[in-house]
Amino acid sequence: MFHVEHYDVIVIGAGHAGVEAANISQKYGLKTALITKKLSDLGKLSCNPSIGGVGKTHIASEVDILGGIICKIGDKSAIHYRVLNLSKGPAVWGAWAQIDRDLYSKNMKKYIKSSKIDVIEDEATNILHQNNKIVGVDCLNTGKIKSKVVILTTGTFLNGKIYFGREVKEAGRIGNSSSKELAKFINKHFKTMRLKTGTPPRIYSKSIDYDALEPQPSENNGIYLSYFTKQNTNKKINCFITKTNNKTHKIIRDNLDKSAMYSGIIKSQGVRYCPSIEDKITKFGDRNGHNIFLEPEGLNSDLIYPNGISNSLETDIQLKFLRSIKGLEKCEVDQFGYAVEYDSVDPRELKINFETKKIENFFLAGQINGTTGYEEAAGQGIYAAINAAIKLKKLKFNNEVFKRNNSYIGVLVDDLTKLGVTEPYRMFTSRAENRLKLRTDNSYERFEININKKIFNKTEFFQLEKNMNDEKKIMKKLLTLKYSPNDLMKKNIKVKKDGKIRNGFEVLKFLKPRIEDFKNFFNISINEKLLTKIYFDSKYEVFYDREKKSYDQLNKNKNMNLKNVDFNKIPSLSKEILEKLNKFKPENLYDAGKISGITPSALFQILKHKRIKGDKVAWANVRKIHQRKFSI
Repeated sequence: MFHVEHYDVIVIGAGHAGVEAANISQKYGLKTALITKKLSDLGKLSCNPSIGGVGKTHIASEVDILGGIICKIGDKSAIHYRVLNLSKGPAVWGAWAQIDRDLYSKNMKKYIKSSKIDVIEDEATNILHQNNKIVGVDCLNTGKIKSKVVILTTGTFLNGKIYFGREVKEAGRIGNSSSKELAKFINKHFKTMRLKTGTPPRIYSKSIDYDALEPQPSENNGIYLSYFTKQNTNKKINCFITKTNNKTHKIIRDNLDKSAMYSGIIKSQGVRYCPSIEDKITKFGDRNGHNIFLEPEGLNSDLIYPNGISNSLETDIQLKFLRSIKGLEKCEVDQFGYAVEYDSVDPRELKINFETKKIENFFLAGQINGTTGYEEAAGQGIYAAINAAIKLKKLKFNNEVFKRNNSYIGVLVDDLTKLGVTEPYRMFTSRAENRLKLRTDNSYERFEININKKIFNKTEFFQLEKNMNDEKKIMKKLLTLKYSPNDLMKKNIKVKKDGKIRNGFEVLKFLKPRIEDFKNFFNISINEKLLTKIYFDSKYEVFYDREKKSYDQLNKNKNMNLKNVDFNKIPSLSKEILEKLNKFKPENLYDAGKISGITPSALFQILKHKRIKGDKVAWANVRKIHQRKFSI
C-alpha cells in the first residue's frame, strides 16, 4: 500500500547534490520530496567549512546561474574570502570562501523551509520499480511513497565504514549510520566499487599558539561566490598557516602500520588530489614540510579545521604528531581524523542525462557517481534534476550548454559517463579543452539561452537581465567605434603601423581594466564586474581560434602510434600523468585521451614530443600554439 502522497520527484539524501536537485525540481513546478535521515543534517558541510577554489568555483558559478543555491547560501554564511590564482589569467581564477558551518546550516534550513519542498525525516530502504521503471521509494517508517522520478544522492553512506587506525565503525560519517539496506539494492542492480575519502582532526582554537603562526587576512576585493551577491556583512576573521616538519614526518612514518590505509585494512582508492598526510610523507618524502591551513569553523565556534592533514591513524598517534607542529604544541582535539570507505556506482552505468541505463527515471548524483567535493556534487544534483524536468515537464532546455566545450558541468558529465573513474573525481581547469572560454565571469552568457524567470526571484532576474542588456548595448557601441593606427598612437597606444582599422572591442585589450580609463577613452559608462568580463573577452579573443585549431590537430592525429614512446622522457608531464600512461600503455593518442585524468594539455605535450611526421604545417601550428605566452 502506497503512502497517500504522490510525488513527481523524490530526492534521497540532503547533502549538496540533494538540496540542489530538490530545489530546482520544485522551481520547475515538480512536486518534490526530499528524504533525509536527520533534519539536522540538511545541507551539512560534512568535511571542510569552505566553498570554491580553482575548478570548483567554475562549477559552482554554473550552478548559480542555473538557479542553484550553493553560492548564495555560501555568501550569506562566509566569514573569509580569497581569490586563488590571481597571478595568472582569469580563466583559472577561483573565488574561495571560508564558511561559518552553523550559519550555513541555519541559512540552508531557512531556505528549504521557505520553499515548496516536502522534507521527510526517514531512511529510504528500497527503490521501487516495475518493468524497469521507477514507481516510488520504500522508507523505514513512512512506508511506500509513490513517485515518477527518484534522484539518489547518498554521498558516502552506502555501506559506509569509518576508520580510526585499526578501529572500524559502520557509519556514513561520524554520528550518522550507514545505508545498508539501500546498498543491497544498488549492488544488486549496478556495477559498484569501493572508494575512500578522509577528514582531519578538529582542534580547539583556544589551545593554539597563534602568535607563532602566519595569519591569512580575508581579502576585500568585492568578489563573491554568487553572481547575485552585492555585499557580505558578516564579520571577517583570519585563517592561519603552519606546516609539518621532519619530526612530524618521522612520527607518522614510524606508525604507518597504525594507519587504516597503510596497514592494509582499507584497500579502496582514495582522493588523489586531496591526499592524506600518510600519502604526502610517503609519496613526497623529499619535502621538509607540508602546509596546514588552520580554518575557523565559525564566528561562534571554538573549533579549527586543519586543512591538509586528513588521516586514518590511531588517535594517540594523531595527537602526538599534531603536537610536533609549530603553534600546535599544546593543542587539544575535539574530534580526531578518520577515513571513510563507501560504495559508489560506476558512472558508466548512467546515460548522458544521469539516468541509469537499467531503470528508467532513476537518476544518480553526487559522490555515489565516484566524485568528491561539494561543488562537483551540487553540479550533478542540479544537472540530474534539470534532466528529470525535461522528461516529466517536457521542459524546453537547450542541452548544448552541457557539452564539454560549453561548461564545466559538461566536462564532468562527459568524463564520468564515458571514462568512468578509478579514484574519486575532482574538477580541475586542466580537464577542460576550452578553459579560456569557460570562466566564472561569463557563466550567465554561456547559459543565457536557458535562463528562466522561474528559477530566480524578481530582484535577481532584474539584475541579471539588466546586466545582460547593458553588456549588449556596450558591445554594440564598441563595435561601431573605429580607430586607425595613427588614432591610437595619438592616444599613446602602441600598435603596428599596419593600416588596420580596429573597433573599440579590439582596442580594449590595449588598455588597463580600470573604469576611469574605459570611460575616458570610449566615453561609455560601465560597472567593474562587466568591464572585467568584456576586457578579458577582448584579451582572449585571439586565443579562442588558436585553441580550436589546436584541438582540431589532436582530433586529426588521434590515431598517432604511441607504442614506442617513452613517456618518462617528456619533462612537462606530471607525476600523475606519467603514472597512468605507464600503467595503461595506450597504443595511440585517442586511447591516451580515454584514460581518466589524462588532460588535453598532456595530449598536446605527447603530440609535441612525438612530432607529426609528414605534416610540417600541422606541427608548425601546434608549436605556435604552445609558444604563446599569454597566461591561461
